[in-house]
Amino acid sequence: MAKIAIIDDNPDQCGTVKANIELALAEMESTIEVIATLPFKNINDYFPFVTENDVCVLILDEKLNDQAVDADGPVEYKGSELVSALRVQLKDMPIFALTVIPDENNLLQKFSEYEQIISRDEFYQHAEKFVPIFVRAAKSYLKDNESDLSKFNDLTKNIAGGLDDEASIQKLQALQVKMELPFSGFADRSAWLDAYEQQISSLEEINQLLKDKLAGK
Repeated sequence: MAKIAIIDDNPDQCGTVKANIELALAEMESTIEVIATLPFKNINDYFPFVTENDVCVLILDEKLNDQAVDADGPVEYKGSELVSALRVQLKDMPIFALTVIPDENNLLQKFSEYEQIISRDEFYQHAEKFVPIFVRAAKSYLKDNESDLSKFNDLTKNIAGGLDDEASIQKLQALQVKMELPFSGFADRSAWLDAYEQQISSLEEINQLLKDKLAGK
Protein backbone atom coordinates (compact mmCIF):
# COMPACT_ATOMS: atom_id res chain seq x y z
CA MET A 1 0.00 0.00 0.00
CA ALA A 2 1.40 3.39 -1.01
CA LYS A 3 2.16 5.64 1.95
CA ILE A 4 2.82 9.25 2.87
CA ALA A 5 5.52 9.41 5.56
CA ILE A 6 5.93 12.25 8.06
CA ILE A 7 9.34 12.81 9.66
CA ASP A 8 9.12 14.95 12.80
CA ASP A 9 10.84 15.02 16.19
CA ASN A 10 7.71 16.37 17.93
CA PRO A 11 5.21 13.53 18.44
CA ASP A 12 2.33 15.87 19.33
CA GLN A 13 2.56 18.09 16.27
CA CYS A 14 3.34 15.07 14.13
CA GLY A 15 0.16 13.39 15.35
CA THR A 16 -1.85 16.50 14.51
CA VAL A 17 -0.47 16.61 10.96
CA LYS A 18 -1.10 12.89 10.50
CA ALA A 19 -4.70 13.22 11.70
CA ASN A 20 -5.34 16.15 9.34
CA ILE A 21 -3.97 14.26 6.36
CA GLU A 22 -5.91 11.10 7.21
CA LEU A 23 -9.15 13.06 7.52
CA ALA A 24 -8.64 14.69 4.13
CA LEU A 25 -7.69 11.35 2.54
CA ALA A 26 -10.86 9.76 3.93
CA GLU A 27 -12.96 12.55 2.44
CA MET A 28 -11.24 11.96 -0.91
CA GLU A 29 -11.81 8.20 -0.54
CA SER A 30 -8.10 7.70 -1.15
CA THR A 31 -6.46 4.41 -0.23
CA ILE A 32 -3.08 6.03 0.47
CA GLU A 33 -1.99 5.50 4.07
CA VAL A 34 -0.10 7.84 6.40
CA ILE A 35 2.76 6.82 8.67
CA ALA A 36 5.06 8.85 10.92
CA THR A 37 8.44 8.36 12.50
CA LEU A 38 10.96 10.24 14.59
CA PRO A 39 14.13 11.27 12.75
CA PHE A 40 16.73 8.52 12.39
CA LYS A 41 20.15 9.13 13.90
CA ASN A 42 21.73 7.47 10.84
CA ILE A 43 20.54 9.13 7.64
CA ASN A 44 21.16 5.93 5.68
CA ASP A 45 18.29 4.34 7.62
CA TYR A 46 15.81 6.42 5.62
CA PHE A 47 16.43 4.45 2.44
CA PRO A 48 15.32 1.02 3.74
CA PHE A 49 12.50 2.78 5.61
CA VAL A 50 11.20 4.20 2.32
CA THR A 51 11.53 0.88 0.50
CA GLU A 52 10.11 -1.37 3.20
CA ASN A 53 7.10 0.87 3.84
CA ASP A 54 6.21 1.64 0.20
CA VAL A 55 6.68 5.37 0.84
CA CYS A 56 5.87 7.54 -2.18
CA VAL A 57 5.77 10.97 -0.47
CA LEU A 58 7.95 12.34 2.34
CA ILE A 59 6.98 15.28 4.56
CA LEU A 60 9.85 16.76 6.58
CA ASP A 61 9.81 19.18 9.47
CA GLU A 62 12.67 21.68 9.29
CA LYS A 63 13.53 21.71 13.01
CA LEU A 64 14.28 18.00 13.30
CA ASN A 65 17.05 18.64 15.83
CA ASP A 66 14.94 20.30 18.53
CA GLN A 67 13.83 17.35 20.65
CA ALA A 68 15.50 14.16 21.82
CA VAL A 69 14.68 11.06 19.77
CA ASP A 70 16.47 8.66 22.14
CA ALA A 71 18.68 8.61 25.24
CA ASP A 72 21.47 10.29 23.26
CA GLY A 73 19.38 13.37 22.50
CA PRO A 74 18.25 14.97 19.25
CA VAL A 75 19.61 14.29 15.77
CA GLU A 76 22.36 16.54 14.44
CA TYR A 77 20.67 17.69 11.23
CA LYS A 78 17.77 19.84 10.07
CA GLY A 79 15.22 19.02 7.40
CA SER A 80 17.04 21.20 4.89
CA GLU A 81 20.19 19.15 5.49
CA LEU A 82 18.33 15.86 5.35
CA VAL A 83 16.70 16.62 1.99
CA SER A 84 20.09 17.01 0.30
CA ALA A 85 21.25 13.66 1.67
CA LEU A 86 18.03 11.97 0.53
CA ARG A 87 18.31 13.42 -2.97
CA VAL A 88 21.51 11.43 -3.54
CA GLN A 89 19.29 8.37 -4.07
CA LEU A 90 15.69 9.59 -3.99
CA LYS A 91 16.12 11.95 -6.92
CA ASP A 92 12.48 12.04 -8.03
CA MET A 93 10.52 11.24 -4.88
CA PRO A 94 8.12 14.03 -3.85
CA ILE A 95 9.53 15.61 -0.68
CA PHE A 96 7.66 18.42 1.07
CA ALA A 97 8.74 20.71 3.92
CA LEU A 98 6.09 21.39 6.55
CA THR A 99 7.39 23.91 9.07
CA VAL A 100 6.67 26.87 11.32
CA ILE A 101 9.64 28.68 9.72
CA PRO A 102 8.92 28.56 5.96
CA ASP A 103 10.96 31.74 5.38
CA GLU A 104 14.08 30.49 7.18
CA ASN A 105 17.13 31.22 5.00
CA ASN A 106 18.73 27.75 5.08
CA LEU A 107 15.42 26.21 4.12
CA LEU A 108 14.84 28.61 1.23
CA GLN A 109 18.31 27.85 -0.11
CA LYS A 110 17.13 24.25 -0.60
CA PHE A 111 13.87 25.30 -2.26
CA SER A 112 14.67 23.48 -5.51
CA GLU A 113 15.14 20.17 -3.67
CA TYR A 114 11.60 20.26 -2.28
CA GLU A 115 8.33 19.76 -4.07
CA GLN A 116 6.94 22.59 -1.95
CA ILE A 117 7.66 24.40 1.33
CA ILE A 118 4.46 24.70 3.37
CA SER A 119 3.73 26.80 6.43
CA ARG A 120 2.46 24.62 9.26
CA ASP A 121 -0.15 27.23 10.23
CA GLU A 122 -1.44 27.42 6.66
CA PHE A 123 -1.59 23.65 6.48
CA TYR A 124 -3.67 23.43 9.65
CA GLN A 125 -6.08 26.01 8.25
CA HIS A 126 -6.31 24.53 4.76
CA ALA A 127 -5.35 20.87 4.90
CA GLU A 128 -8.01 20.12 2.30
CA LYS A 129 -5.98 22.24 -0.17
CA PHE A 130 -2.63 20.58 0.44
CA VAL A 131 -3.54 16.90 0.80
CA PRO A 132 -4.74 16.62 -2.84
CA ILE A 133 -1.32 17.99 -3.82
CA PHE A 134 0.32 15.16 -1.84
CA VAL A 135 -1.95 12.61 -3.52
CA ARG A 136 -1.27 13.90 -7.04
CA ALA A 137 2.46 13.86 -6.36
CA ALA A 138 2.24 10.28 -5.08
CA LYS A 139 0.31 9.04 -8.12
CA SER A 140 2.63 10.84 -10.52
CA TYR A 141 5.68 9.34 -8.81
CA LEU A 142 4.27 5.82 -9.00
CA LYS A 143 3.30 6.19 -12.65
CA ASP A 144 6.71 7.57 -13.57
CA ASN A 145 8.40 4.63 -11.87
CA GLU A 146 6.14 2.17 -13.65
CA SER A 147 7.02 3.84 -16.96
CA ASP A 148 10.75 3.70 -16.16
CA LEU A 149 10.51 -0.01 -15.36
CA SER A 150 8.77 -0.64 -18.67
CA LYS A 151 11.53 1.24 -20.53
CA PHE A 152 14.18 -0.69 -18.60
CA ASN A 153 12.47 -3.95 -19.49
CA ASP A 154 12.42 -3.07 -23.22
CA LEU A 155 16.05 -1.94 -23.26
CA THR A 156 17.15 -5.08 -21.43
CA LYS A 157 15.38 -7.23 -24.03
CA ASN A 158 16.99 -5.29 -26.88
CA ILE A 159 20.51 -5.55 -25.48
CA ALA A 160 20.09 -9.21 -24.58
CA GLY A 161 18.92 -9.78 -28.17
CA GLY A 162 21.96 -8.11 -29.68
CA LEU A 163 21.06 -4.41 -29.96
CA ASP A 164 24.05 -3.03 -28.09
CA ASP A 165 24.37 0.45 -29.63
CA GLU A 166 25.89 3.12 -27.41
CA ALA A 167 22.66 5.14 -27.11
CA SER A 168 20.69 2.16 -25.77
CA ILE A 169 23.42 1.31 -23.28
CA GLN A 170 23.58 4.90 -22.02
CA LYS A 171 19.79 5.02 -21.60
CA LEU A 172 19.89 1.76 -19.68
CA GLN A 173 22.69 2.97 -17.43
CA ALA A 174 20.75 6.17 -16.70
CA LEU A 175 17.62 4.20 -15.79
CA GLN A 176 19.60 1.86 -13.56
CA VAL A 177 21.07 4.82 -11.68
CA LYS A 178 17.67 6.52 -11.42
CA MET A 179 15.90 3.41 -10.12
CA GLU A 180 18.85 2.15 -8.04
CA LEU A 181 18.88 -1.15 -9.94
CA PRO A 182 22.04 -3.29 -9.95
CA PHE A 183 24.39 -3.28 -12.92
CA SER A 184 24.93 -6.53 -14.78
CA GLY A 185 27.89 -5.76 -17.04
CA PHE A 186 27.26 -3.81 -20.22
CA ALA A 187 30.30 -4.92 -22.17
CA ASP A 188 29.58 -8.65 -22.18
CA ARG A 189 26.37 -9.66 -23.96
CA SER A 190 26.58 -13.19 -22.53
CA ALA A 191 26.30 -11.67 -19.05
CA TRP A 192 23.02 -10.11 -20.13
CA LEU A 193 21.77 -13.42 -21.49
CA ASP A 194 22.79 -15.34 -18.38
CA ALA A 195 21.02 -12.89 -16.05
CA TYR A 196 18.18 -11.99 -18.41
CA GLU A 197 15.44 -14.29 -17.10
CA GLN A 198 16.14 -13.37 -13.49
CA GLN A 199 16.10 -9.63 -14.31
CA ILE A 200 12.79 -9.86 -16.16
CA SER A 201 11.21 -11.89 -13.37
CA SER A 202 12.26 -9.29 -10.80
CA LEU A 203 11.00 -6.45 -12.97
CA GLU A 204 7.64 -8.13 -13.44
CA GLU A 205 7.29 -8.47 -9.68
CA ILE A 206 8.13 -4.77 -9.17
CA ASN A 207 5.75 -3.79 -11.95
CA GLN A 208 2.94 -5.73 -10.30
CA LEU A 209 3.64 -4.07 -6.94
CA LEU A 210 3.42 -0.66 -8.57
CA LYS A 211 0.17 -1.57 -10.32
CA ASP A 212 -1.26 -2.78 -7.01
CA LYS A 213 -0.27 0.50 -5.35
CA LEU A 214 -1.92 2.54 -8.11
CA ALA A 215 -5.03 0.40 -7.79
CA GLY A 216 -5.05 0.92 -4.04
CA LYS A 217 -4.57 -2.74 -3.13
